[in-house]
Amino acid sequence: MAKKLQIKVAETAGFCFGVKRAVNLANKAPKKYPEQEIRTFGPIIHNPQVVNQLAEIGVKQVDKVNELKHGVVIIRSHGITKQLARELKQRPTLTVIDATCPFVRRAQEIVEEMSEAGYQIIIIGEHDHPEVAGLISFGDPQHTRVISSPANIPNRFFTKSKPSRIALLAQTTQSQQLYNEVVQSLSAIKGELRCFNTICTATSDRQSEALELAKSCDCMIIIGGRNSANTNRLHELCEEKQPASYHIETADDLQVEWFIGKQTIGISAGASTPKWLIDEVIKSLEKFA
Repeated sequence: MAKKLQIKVAETAGFCFGVKRAVNLANKAPKKYPEQEIRTFGPIIHNPQVVNQLAEIGVKQVDKVNELKHGVVIIRSHGITKQLARELKQRPTLTVIDATCPFVRRAQEIVEEMSEAGYQIIIIGEHDHPEVAGLISFGDPQHTRVISSPANIPNRFFTKSKPSRIALLAQTTQSQQLYNEVVQSLSAIKGELRCFNTICTATSDRQSEALELAKSCDCMIIIGGRNSANTNRLHELCEEKQPASYHIETADDLQVEWFIGKQTIGISAGASTPKWLIDEVIKSLEKFA
């Protein structure tokens, strides 16, 4: 007799504090501001299913400032640039709801503080990600460098005769392992180094638990938006430990052949993945079993 498929779900899978806060603010906005047009600047979070649900209750996404004439605008969880935030708040016809994640807000404050103190800023992250674009704007872009690995650290920091003054921080959803590697590499610079571990605790805990699951399971399913940086990173980390790791957005993406000969399936999900999507995946897997 074939053994029953065992499904293990990570306790940390799904919404983090910052995402939950942003989505709650967006869901409450129509009742708080009846008869007003409500928009989010960019997707409130990186999950298309949640964005579509909000659109159904009248909270729709815009991507250009000139699309915001009046009503309510919600700043997404990833934050926006300092200049754009100032512009929105100066518009008398707009009511601004700031749903920026508190962890992202703290990172913005660090960039601003260290830049004003004369430090060169190094950010571990993805240059095109909206969170990183926002972080850069809180300092001096000419003295800010975004890197994705220790190999991207400019050689001048190790060789220049005049000592460098560097402040290091990370996109809040970066991997702890990468952050540690960069810190170790920068410890050899000529000058002063100040390190700020701005990776959110929920991200660290999620990655650690998923990696443990990947070691003990025959297959890993990572649920989340294709445009979600933290979900993509979670998948990459799991794939290093368990090659049979798959990134899906919904239960419809599951393929029966992934589970042939498998006995234990691990499930984790990105910080922008709602519980109802996770539950749907579990139900589909139970049918396969």
